[in-house]
Amino acid sequence: MLKKFLVSCMVLSMLVLPGCGQAPASTPTGGSGTSSNNSSSNSGGDISIGILTSYTGEMGAFGVPVYNAAKLAFDEVNAEGGIKGKKIKLFTEDDQSTVESGIRGARKLITANGVIAMHGMVSDVLLATWDFAKQNKVMVTSPYAGTTKLDTTGGDYQYRTVPSDSLDGRVAAHVLWDKGYRKIAVMYETAESTTSIANAVAQQFQQLGGTVTIMEPFQSRQSSYLAELKKVSETSPDAVWLGSGQETAPTVLKQWKQRGYKWQWMVSSDIAVPEIFKLVGTDTMNGILTEIPAGDSQSEDYKRFAASYKAAYGKDPGGNFEANSYDAAMIMALAMVAGGKADGTTINENYKKIASPPGVKVHTFKDAVTELKKGNDIDYEGPSGDVNFDDHGTTSGSFNALIANNGKWEQFKFYPASAFEKTK
Repeated sequence: MLKKFLVSCMVLSMLVLPGCGQAPASTPTGGSGTSSNNSSSNSGGDISIGILTSYTGEMGAFGVPVYNAAKLAFDEVNAEGGIKGKKIKLFTEDDQSTVESGIRGARKLITANGVIAMHGMVSDVLLATWDFAKQNKVMVTSPYAGTTKLDTTGGDYQYRTVPSDSLDGRVAAHVLWDKGYRKIAVMYETAESTTSIANAVAQQFQQLGGTVTIMEPFQSRQSSYLAELKKVSETSPDAVWLGSGQETAPTVLKQWKQRGYKWQWMVSSDIAVPEIFKLVGTDTMNGILTEIPAGDSQSEDYKRFAASYKAAYGKDPGGNFEANSYDAAMIMALAMVAGGKADGTTINENYKKIASPPGVKVHTFKDAVTELKKGNDIDYEGPSGDVNFDDHGTTSGSFNALIANNGKWEQFKFYPASAFEKTK
């Protein structure tokens, strides 16, 4: 319990707003709440947007970067005069990496704070809150909800600026295959996000010609995973893919080390955070592989974003879906400009249009507004990539393959989106 408390405190202590020096409350940008009537709550002053994300729990390390990146985008929008003269005001809630807290947070944001859109949900929380949001004409977006359940159902009051787990799993399988592994095991938490990508990894690895020796599910936050590790060991895999969260993975990896098992680990992007090295230990982590959705760090869009992020928060973006979060927020704002209204329906109707061809390519809010005022269609491209959405609200994307080395994640290969266009 003490470890979990310290992890939560460490994550919360990171959430510092410029000039504020404290963790965000439910109204981090200041001001009071707004009416629960979404059609009228934004008719006078501010435009209320909610950030429903994980500041604590299994996904806790992602909450701060996701919030900061979205806030950076909205700050840029506000600096250019906002949406038809109205400024965007953020409200945020901690879903604590659980569906129950996510539902409570969504209800508060929608009914008490009157938000017209919510951003930042993980897969489980998004699926649990989407119907309620849609009933209230509230748009939901996510920078990391990869669940394959959205592959054929999303796109109606829901978009995501991260590729589906079907593509994420393909990349993970290719990383393992390219490294020479032909026989793997798959271990995964029984949560939507980890189950979704675990199945995708197994399917894609088998399609490449590899063997999956065992699919081993487990419950989160248990004191021991020795039985699961033993079952995996008995199948003699060359490598093991692990889908887990930031509170559970340390126990799995430490007990693997203690038992002297020797297989190669590859972990899901949920674990690919800097904090994991302190929780697991540098020696245990060394050599572990992962892959994460990421924009091309050499692109001008990403360089501009990274410079702005560092200027605002005093640190470089850490690869924790910041670029995806920034783009989701920026597209949300541009959808309102293009539609001429600040409500969830307008965002829903214009979200795909302004970020997909045809149209004049734009890379900043200012340039986009200029083109829209000329009557031109626009095609927004940002730090996470081209963000072209399909009919179900999903974008393709590029990925970084990383390896743990002496207390940090190092990139060893970049997989552009084009690398998988012929393998879909």
